[in-house]
Amino acid sequence: MNNNNPGVESATGTPDMTAAIHRFRTNDIDQHAQNMGGWQVRYDQLTPGRFEGELIEFRAGWMQLVRDRSNQAMLKSGSAWKGAITFSVPLSSQGTVFCAGHPIHEASLLVAHGDHLPDLRTPEHLDLLGVAVEVQALEHVLERQGARFRITDLPKCYRLGAASVQAELAALFDELATADQGHDSLLGYEAIRHGIRDAVMVQLLELVAPDQAPPLNPTARKRMVDRAREYALGHLDEPLSILDLCNHIGASRRKLQYCFQETLGINPVAYLRALRLNAVRRELRDSPHEHGVQEVAARWGFWHLSRFASDYRTLFGETPSQTLRRHQLC
Repeated sequence: MNNNNPGVESATGTPDMTAAIHRFRTNDIDQHAQNMGGWQVRYDQLTPGRFEGELIEFRAGWMQLVRDRSNQAMLKSGSAWKGAITFSVPLSSQGTVFCAGHPIHEASLLVAHGDHLPDLRTPEHLDLLGVAVEVQALEHVLERQGARFRITDLPKCYRLGAASVQAELAALFDELATADQGHDSLLGYEAIRHGIRDAVMVQLLELVAPDQAPPLNPTARKRMVDRAREYALGHLDEPLSILDLCNHIGASRRKLQYCFQETLGINPVAYLRALRLNAVRRELRDSPHEHGVQEVAARWGFWHLSRFASDYRTLFGETPSQTLRRHQLC
């Protein structure tokens, strides 16, 4: 599999059973700080009352996702793991955040170097999503897409405003929790971890590196779509992501989406999903049926199984299990 990113795991047909979400609940604020895997941080409680904290953490190659919930106002200081760039997205909060002494009244994305995290004064009842990314992986994506974002300009805040990134990332994290249920964790499959990383990165890039290039003319739009489709069709044995296409053709998701919509009347996410659904169908139809539908879907990057089944039935007029049974009987 060509992941278009450095430092990722190699793809195999066997899931990595060590890959899982780690959950921690505690009433000790110092223990809550220690639960941040690979981080060296100090939390000091500011408001009275019993501390309640919850941490949900998932590591996938060059990216770490952490959902941090706490009920008390705190002072936070310290550092993330070496070589990390951190993105902090408030999913919900009650009050003002103070970053390095400056008040932040509106919901904002904070980007910082992991080894120089700014001091934070957080409000009560904060629900925060933290994303830590290896700097080499981030630089690779920025270079491939020609983005103007520079990691030398950190720390920096970006107002979220009406952006959907909070809702998108919260929904993604909920899907992660669902995918981690059961004995055979779907998160063990590299295709799924790859898809998760890229889905998060695309959301963050929308905020920190928006496409500022002028619209393309129809000929240039079609040329871009043709290049993307040629790449996708040349890698039908891989569960490509939208970030893979963006990196290959050197464009942002917004530009690629605009070009696909104007040229084909379909967005590139739906196009890639259709290619992967067709790949699943071919495997269920043609391959030796030693494994079930869930494993085949997981190898193609589908971690939300109910949504996968619904999309499959809508596209092909039958369920994945019906496809499998029909060809087992042939």
